[in-house]
Amino acid sequence: MKSEKERQFEEFEYLFPTKQEWFSPKEVGEIIGRSDQFVRNSFHSGKIMGHQGNGCAPKGYEKRVYMLIHKTMLQLYLLETANYTSDLFMERLFAIVSRCSQFQLFKLEKFLKDILYSKRR
Repeated sequence: MKSEKERQFEEFEYLFPTKQEWFSPKEVGEIIGRSDQFVRNSFHSGKIMGHQGNGCAPKGYEKRVYMLIHKTMLQLYLLETANYTSDLFMERLFAIVSRCSQFQLFKLEKFLKDILYSKRR
């Protein structure tokens, strides 16, 4: 059984390219729908955590640095800035589904079966 933290991290899995663990500010911006400048500002203020460096220049003399943000740090940022929990999201989803017509429920059931059995993944 997965912990609540593991389940929360999985909520954002669909946002990320398969098998990519590290992201540039531009890539992060595309994922969260913000500019790369917003990502750099958030990086420097500590809201989005990551790594920066420059392997070419001696330590302390770097003029241009790269920034890399690990997938886990981006997931953490998304969790921290969300105004909902996974349980609250599911409660609201259940409330919406409970108001559906029989026909809508039938279509939803077919859609969910397709997802569960990998026809739409």
